[in-house]
Amino acid sequence: MNFIKVILFASLGFHGFCVAGCKYEESSCYLTNLGLLEQQEKMISGDEYSHLMLNGKEIFKTKSAYMVLNDDNMGYFKNKQYVTIKLIISFVSFEPCLHNEYYGYCNKNIIADFSDKKPVFSNIFISDSGNSVINWVSWGKKNAIIVFEDGSRFKYENGRVERLKKDQ
Repeated sequence: MNFIKVILFASLGFHGFCVAGCKYEESSCYLTNLGLLEQQEKMISGDEYSHLMLNGKEIFKTKSAYMVLNDDNMGYFKNKQYVTIKLIISFVSFEPCLHNEYYGYCNKNIIADFSDKKPVFSNIFISDSGNSVINWVSWGKKNAIIVFEDGSRFKYENGRVERLKKDQ
């Protein structure tokens, strides 16, 4: 029984450690190379936007209810904490998009890169179907390959995302 108490106490202590410095819920915070990244959903912000804050300062906003910070990110461990360097952010904008002759609400994606002195945000990229989710990401030192469930593929390099042809 004491073992269960120790596990319970340790998990509660770890949870408190994870959210230290985060104003919102634990899942909305990431430690990055440049500091603490926090997501502020529309419901919390009180305006029509969801925001990304780095060390308390807004660095990105979009007209959507919330953003999803993809767990398949690039980073490293430092002092037993995971530090994120690059991460994919997905959101559905309140504004419909025209994509591949489809007019509707698309799942939009960007890459946030924290590897330099300032955060860099890529251009927006959308899967071929407009609403597919990311199947896997291969992060490399020079570039990254992003593959969606619908088979669409993208390459990220130097702050820019481009669609790959089907045979690449």
